[in-house]
Order: sequence, then structure tokens, then C-alpha cells
Amino acid sequence: MNPTKLLNFLAILGVSFSAACSGSHSGGGGGGGNQNANLVVTMTSSPPASLTNISVLSAAVSITGITLNPATGNPVPLPLHPTVYPVDLMRLQADTAFLGSLPLTAQTYNSASVTFSAPILTIDNQSGATLNGTCLTNNICQIVLAAGSVQLTTAPFPLTLTNAEQQGISFNLNLNNAITVTNNTLALNFSAANVFTSTILPRTGTASGTLDVVEDFVGTVSAVTASSITVTSNSGITLQFLLPASPTIEDPQALCAALNATCLVANQTVVSVDATVNTDGTLTLLSADLLDSTPRDKVEGTLVSSGTAGQFFLILADKVVATGNTTLTAAAPGDIFLVTLVNPTFLLDSDEFFNNASFPSAAVTSQFASESDLIDGQDVMVHVTAATGSAATNDQSLTADQVLLRFTRTSGTVLSVSGQSFTLSNVPPFIPFIANPPVSTITGLTRFDNVSDISSIAGTTVSIRALLLRNSTFNFYAVKVREQP
Repeated sequence: MNPTKLLNFLAILGVSFSAACSGSHSGGGGGGGNQNANLVVTMTSSPPASLTNISVLSAAVSITGITLNPATGNPVPLPLHPTVYPVDLMRLQADTAFLGSLPLTAQTYNSASVTFSAPILTIDNQSGATLNGTCLTNNICQIVLAAGSVQLTTAPFPLTLTNAEQQGISFNLNLNNAITVTNNTLALNFSAANVFTSTILPRTGTASGTLDVVEDFVGTVSAVTASSITVTSNSGITLQFLLPASPTIEDPQALCAALNATCLVANQTVVSVDATVNTDGTLTLLSADLLDSTPRDKVEGTLVSSGTAGQFFLILADKVVATGNTTLTAAAPGDIFLVTLVNPTFLLDSDEFFNNASFPSAAVTSQFASESDLIDGQDVMVHVTAATGSAATNDQSLTADQVLLRFTRTSGTVLSVSGQSFTLSNVPPFIPFIANPPVSTITGLTRFDNVSDISSIAGTTVSIRALLLRNSTFNFYAVKVREQP
């Protein structure tokens, strides 16, 4: 496979533009007035489920502007931090991006206007044809599409915010309605019907007293107090998380025996954080998964076979850069790395499944122990021992001595439900299952989103965040099941 010319992107998933993280900012509209209402905003996506023999591995796009349009007065721009806010829509099929807590003048807003940068899709083209004139069949390549915008006028708009009200909305971008392939040309239309929608928070399945859940924010603990931790991603994005009385520490790699807040050491501990989004726009820690006790160069993303033993392609989704390596520093979501394994160890990050009696940890861990357990579609984090090349010259490569299995995001149609498990059909074509893969959920632990439990998902389209295993009793062990709208 020869990746086509790669373009640099701006930052990794997980950035926030909100006052909740970096201080208040001015809002309001209609010529001014008191900022006496608060609007929390999150974002999700729906997968491109109907594409045939084309798998979207990464869909990197930036929000370049959001404006609320009041019934009277001037449009209200919502400041973005950074001003170009990047997301990977393929991650958001199961995850949620926290866009911020926004103080606004209490009044009616008839619509929202959103503008987007040119999206960059990283695809596995098995269509038998050359796409967009450059993406050859049987290749992984990137396609740059046109920037766009949308004006949202459907429910919950017009949206009326009253004095002292704390409200939340979630945007959803439906890739299945946005992406078309006509005459071997792939396009994405942000303003097509039913592409960009929103809903009032919380969704069904969200814990009482909260609006949403943010999952898998990866970064280094940069500050610790008695009541909060601050986590900074490699791109410099900082989020503060309030600490519960007894924080949940997950440590599958046995990095910290204490399993309490003392494991969270400023400027040393690398974590993946899950948190609730509260009605006031603050974030409260649900769990901190320990990824490293000291920062090391690591990259995470989707695995695709290269056809050569000891090597695979990794489609970048996230990274931790400790050494200042220029290749890693410049790497962006959707970049395609050729990974060469050198005497690797294999580990499984059970994350939310850690120390859960209902999760068959010993049996599952044994299914990820060597190169023979790798399979297309797995999300892996590798420890980088060397990295060279650049996106501009199509030669990004790295060597790695550790492969950590993390949670895959994927979608499909629920074929049948049996107890606490279900079978999934119509999975993306690059995930090479012959039969419909079985999915296990864990009672009391698997988080259901947009649906209360497993009983009513048969026949629906769902997105899951799950451990993906080649030879286990269940191919997927799902920690998250989101029913798509």
C-alpha cells in the first residue's frame, strides 16, 4: 500500500473551547444584556454505514465558527478555543466531545450557524476503482474535501433560555447522510438534509443530575489539588476535573499499587480520563486509567494490516510526545504510519473493566499476547522507540517495542440480542469478520447511550467502544453502546 499525500492537521481529539476550562468569556446578544443563562454544548457523530467497500478510518474536520442567532438583536458568536476546533468524527460515533459551557443572555435563539474547515478523510479503498482521481483501489489514502457550513433551524430551535437557566444541547453530524460517492468521486455535504442536527441534553441513559459523559481524554496530569486534577494533552489542551471523594483509579499495567489519588502525579502520570458533564458546565472525574507513570513517546490509532510480518499501518488518532521527536510532533489525526515491531511486548488496557468481577479478565488478556492476535480495526497504542518521515513526503514510519490494546470505536446493525450479548452485522468492510461478530456487555458496567439498556436495541444501528479480539469467545467486549438516532 502506498499512502497518498498526507496533509498536516492542527490538534488531537479532546480540545475544549469553553469558559468551563479556561475562564469566562463574553456572550449574549440582541445588543447586550446580562449573561444570566448557561448553555452546555457537546458533539457526537453517526457513522457512514451505507458505504460499500470503502471504510472511513478517520474523519478529521475542524469547527471554524458557531453562532447563535437570536429572535431579536445581533447574532451571537461563540468563541472557540482554539479558534479552529478539531474533531475526528469517527471517534465521535461512540464518544462525545465537550465543546464548552457558554454564558448567554436569556432570550430566544431561532437557529445556530456552524462553519467547518475542509475535512480530511483517511479511507481504506477496496471499491475496485480510483476515487477522486488519486486514491487507488486496495490503498489507504487521504482525501481532502470541501469546507462547508450549515444553519440549524430544526428542534430544539427555536431555543429559549430563561433567567438563571442551565441548559445543554448536543450537536450530531451524520456521516451517512453527508458522504456520497458519485462516478467514483467521494464528497461530503455539511448542509444536506439531516446531516447536522441537535438535541436537548441529557440523552436517555445519562446518569441523573448530569448532562453527558466525556470519555478517553488522554494527557499528562499537569496539576493536582485536594479537589481536582488538571490534565494537559500533548497539543497543550487543558481540562480540569473535579475529584469525587474516592476517585476510581484503573491500573491494568500495575503502575501504582495505591490505586488512589496519590497515583495522579503532576507532570509524570499519563492518563485516559472519563468524566461527567455537569449541568453547570464543570467536569467530574468518573475514572482515571493509568497509561504511564512517566511521559514516553506513544501513538494511538486504528490498526490495518500491511501484509508483511512484523509490520502494520496505524491511522493516528492520539499521541503523547515526550522527546520532542520532529516526526511525532508534526503528526496529526488521520496520518498513516508504518509500524515496525522490534521485540515487542503485548498488553491489554482493560480501562473501565479493570478489577470488575463480571469481566473475564484472565481469559480476555490471554487473547492479546502476540503478533498473531493483531487484527484490522483494533485500536492500539504503541511505545515509539524511533520515528522518521513526514506527511508531506508520504513516509511516516516508526519502530515500537510495546503494543497496548485499547478500545475500538465501530458501528453496525444489531442482528439479535441474547441476554447481555448481541450480534452485530454490517460492520465496516475493513474489519475482516466472516460471520457476524458477537458483542458482550457487562451488567452494571457497560454504559448505554440514547437507550436505557440492551433490551430494545435489536434491529437498530449502534456504535460501540469495545475491546476487539480475534479469537475470543466474544469478538467485542463493549464498555459503551450508543444507539444512533
